[in-house]
Amino acid sequence: MAPKAWFETSFRRLLVDMHIPDWNDEFLRDFSPEKYAEMMELAKVDTAEIYAGSCLGLCYWPTKVGFPHKQLHGRDLLGETIEACRRRGINVQIYLNVWSRAAHDAHPEWRIRLSDGKGTVGHYDYRFGQCCPNTGFGQYFLDLLDELNSRYECPGFWIDMIGNYQHCYCPTCRERFLRETGRPELPRTADWSDPAWIAFDRCRRLWLDEFAEKIYATVKKRTPERTVTLQTASIMRGRDSGVGDGFLRSSDFLAGDFTGDRVEQSYICKFFSALSKNHPMEFMTPRCENLIHHTTERSCSNLLMRSYAALANQASFTLIDAIDPRGTLDRRFYEHARGINTSYARFEKYLDSSSVPLKDIGIFHSPFSLINLDATPAPIEEFEKEYSRPYTKTRMNMTSAFQGAHLLFSFVRGDDPDKLKSSPVIVLSDGSCLTDSECAALREYVRDGGKLYASFRTSLYDPDKGLLSDFKLADLFGIHYTGRQTDPVTYIAPVSPDAIPGATKDYPLMLNSRQLIVEAAPDTEVLGTLTLPISSASENVRFGSAISNPPMKETVSPALVRHPYGKGEVLYVAGNLEEIPFPYHHAILTALMKRLRGTPLTETNAPGFVEVTLFDQPERKRLVLSILNLPAELPPVPLHDLEFRLNLPEKYAVKALFFAPEDTAYPFERKGNSLEIRMDKLEEFALFTLQY
Repeated sequence: MAPKAWFETSFRRLLVDMHIPDWNDEFLRDFSPEKYAEMMELAKVDTAEIYAGSCLGLCYWPTKVGFPHKQLHGRDLLGETIEACRRRGINVQIYLNVWSRAAHDAHPEWRIRLSDGKGTVGHYDYRFGQCCPNTGFGQYFLDLLDELNSRYECPGFWIDMIGNYQHCYCPTCRERFLRETGRPELPRTADWSDPAWIAFDRCRRLWLDEFAEKIYATVKKRTPERTVTLQTASIMRGRDSGVGDGFLRSSDFLAGDFTGDRVEQSYICKFFSALSKNHPMEFMTPRCENLIHHTTERSCSNLLMRSYAALANQASFTLIDAIDPRGTLDRRFYEHARGINTSYARFEKYLDSSSVPLKDIGIFHSPFSLINLDATPAPIEEFEKEYSRPYTKTRMNMTSAFQGAHLLFSFVRGDDPDKLKSSPVIVLSDGSCLTDSECAALREYVRDGGKLYASFRTSLYDPDKGLLSDFKLADLFGIHYTGRQTDPVTYIAPVSPDAIPGATKDYPLMLNSRQLIVEAAPDTEVLGTLTLPISSASENVRFGSAISNPPMKETVSPALVRHPYGKGEVLYVAGNLEEIPFPYHHAILTALMKRLRGTPLTETNAPGFVEVTLFDQPERKRLVLSILNLPAELPPVPLHDLEFRLNLPEKYAVKALFFAPEDTAYPFERKGNSLEIRMDKLEEFALFTLQY
């Protein structure tokens, strides 16, 4: 067995933000490397992620390339802190930020230029400045990183704030765009069917890939054994983020910091794990409610449950603190962190980089489809000002729905046919811009017996051409697009009493979205039809009700269809059911999933806020079952008399069940390929291993 990389054995990490300017003599006056390392030791972390430079571009080492922090007066704060941690046996990963207010101010020609010609400081009144990698800044940053890499011993680098957060109209970008596309002007209208905008989108992605690859190569050329980790939170901006395959390949594992709720954490861990080339992914969260509230610390229960949620998703866990301007740290937090990490450490032996999630559902990740077609075309000023990400809300809504129904899920991609085949059901939620290779993979998946759920504009656009005259997957869905669509607010009426649970012809299922007008092929079964209000939801004179838009106009247009294809089948919805967060819609969505899935992997009487995950660790011949009691209000109240039934594939002939972390034998009852486990009491978190 090959030796493990450092990130495969070091899971308790802590990052201290140090975005401190240098205009005041008090800044960092009281910083002590020994005190810093003492806090890391107190918190029982095994890796400290130490700042070499912040988003202000000020360096904490005596750099010859960059901008030294003036209040250090030549002192090597970084080197002293690394050595203080190392003396205590604490691993060190070095942090460097791509954003640089110092470079922005010193080199106006390096600035990202917004559509009005201003830099980020002038346009947004930001405290930090962003520079364009296409300018001389790109080489400057690489030189800075190389200098840093040549001075210090460390297992790896953590690169923050790399990503396309703005659309740059600087002269260098204009010149490069002209050179690579032949187009003299950068487009100023966001339109996913406009060749110029599509070309701009492609260039931004390739340019970011190139910069990420250069960062990776800069480190690997001098020290091939060291890792590079890229902050990947920008991928939440969807296709517009520019995060492409080159970016993902340039991060040895994916990481990101997030402040949201339990649903967001579950989504992020599963999504990043699916994209990361190595595992585990790194889930990071601040000790305070957000990065702005410097002293508003979350409860110990909140942070503890987040650490358990990371464990349940086979993720490493990083707490984020922020240093005081004078350079001091709040000891109380590190005492709290010690309790959290002590608890987390009990379960580390169950984390394995080779873990494979078992699932009922694979949510299909189509990177080109993560766009807001309802908000475009739009001028670039409006597009950036009113930036919205409906796909993220929809994915989190599906996460909530599937968790509540105890349907196990992960994310899959079209370039990994094995993961597609291992998914009993694949969900394509408004996957508008599928590539030809993705379409081919999906056809093969269904032809071989897979079950597919697709909705709304899935495959109606091409990443390079924009809107098409018909679905790319019309043959798979068993429908054709007529070229027409409704206004927002629509209904789906069931054609039979059991077609849509809870809905009837007179009281159909309401959607917020538009619906596409489609025609069904002869071998397609229509399960639901389109019903409309008497007028558009925007009508304010001739309407059906002053408050709502009740259903009144029945049609025969297919709205929910089933189509057999090869050995498999497809359910298609002409609108967006998955985006609506209400329990009624969740129940219908999960009922459709179960109709496709059949018997799920897990069945339980536990409440919906109890998350269940199941991972295979083939090298250890075991399954890891995690049960997380994570309600919206914390701390969780203990639950009693819980039952869990695991309906496992035949290849898992379970021989024994053990309760972690003591690894004591635990009773279970076998019924065919199913196992039944009973728990008298669940407090916060439980983990079992099943040896097979």
